[in-house]
Amino acid sequence: MNRFLEKTKVKLPIIQAGMAGGITTPELVATVANEGGLGTIGAGYMTPEALQRSIQQVKQLTKQPFAVNLFATNLQATSNDLEPMQSALDVFRKRLGIESGSSQVQVDDYLEEHMEVLLEERIPMISTAFGMLSDEHIMKLKTNRVTLLGMATNVKEAKQLEEAGYDIIVAQGSEAGGHRGTFQIANYPEGCNIGLVALLSSIKQHVKLPVVATGGIVSKEQVEGLLKMGAEAVQIGTRFLLAKEAGTAPSYKAALLAASGEDTVITTFFSGRPARGVANTFTRELKKKQMKALPFPIQNACTKDIRKAAKEQNNAAYQSLWAGQGVGQLNQEETVKDILVSLL
Repeated sequence: MNRFLEKTKVKLPIIQAGMAGGITTPELVATVANEGGLGTIGAGYMTPEALQRSIQQVKQLTKQPFAVNLFATNLQATSNDLEPMQSALDVFRKRLGIESGSSQVQVDDYLEEHMEVLLEERIPMISTAFGMLSDEHIMKLKTNRVTLLGMATNVKEAKQLEEAGYDIIVAQGSEAGGHRGTFQIANYPEGCNIGLVALLSSIKQHVKLPVVATGGIVSKEQVEGLLKMGAEAVQIGTRFLLAKEAGTAPSYKAALLAASGEDTVITTFFSGRPARGVANTFTRELKKKQMKALPFPIQNACTKDIRKAAKEQNNAAYQSLWAGQGVGQLNQEETVKDILVSLL
C-alpha cells in the first residue's frame, strides 16, 4: 500500500506545489483535487482574510481533500536600513515609471491567524517550508487530525521533521524552482543544494516516513523513475505554472516557454532567500553590481512594487520568474487534466 495515498486520501501520487504569490488560484487547486492529485494553496504571503476566502472558494469547486502551504518562519520585520539596495532598485522603478522606494518597510506575520483559519475550515493537510512549526502548533494540528508535510533539503532536516511529529517528508532537490526550503540559510547562503536523486536515496535511508520527491520533475519518465527509487509521490511546481487554471501572468508564462534548461539561476535579490528562477534583467544587473540582498522578508518587501508593476506591464525583465531546471522541456500551456494524464 502506498502510504502517501493512504495518509492523504487522494488517488494519484502527485502534489501540485503550494506556490505563493497568486499562482495557486482556487481553480488550479480544485481542478488538481478533482482529477485525483493533491492541490495546494500557497498561503505564504496571504492575509488571513484572503486565505479564508481562497479556501472557501476551493471548497465550492471540489469535495476532494486539498492542502495549504505555510512558511514555518516568523515574517514579522521592520527596517529603515535599506540603502544602498533601494537606490539600486530605483533604477528599475524609473524604467517602469513608478515612484522611488520607501525609506522604511514593515512586514506582518500572520502565522497565528492562519492557524486559526485552517482549524476553523478543517483543512486536512498542511505543508511547510523554511523550517518546522512550533511544538505547540504541531500538537494542536495533530489533535485535530491534520496531516503534516514538511520540506527538507538534507537528511538532518528530514530527521528533525520526523522527530517533531510530521507525517510526510518532501525531499527538495537542488533542481527545484522557487525558494529553497533550507532551514538554516546562514549555513547555506544558496540553500542546501543536493541533487534530487542523491537526496532521495539519503533521506530514504535515514527516516521511516513516506518521502515525496520534488525538484525539476516535468515528465512521466522522471515520475516513474522516482517512484521506483522509493518515493511514494512527487511534487511538481513549474509544470503547473503553465496550467491554464494557474494564476501565472501571461508574460511569466511566455518567459518560461522561451527558457532553456541552462537559463535558471539561484538568486536572493527578489526576496532575500535563495530561490531558483529564470535569469532576467533584474537578476543580472544586481549581480553585476555585486549587490548584497537585504534579509528575508525585508528584501521581498522592497521589491514587491517592482514585481507588481512589471506584472501589470507584461514586462518579464523585472518579475521573479521562479522555475525549476526542467523548464527547458516545457513548450506549451496545458490544462491540469492534460498535465496529470501525461505524468502517469
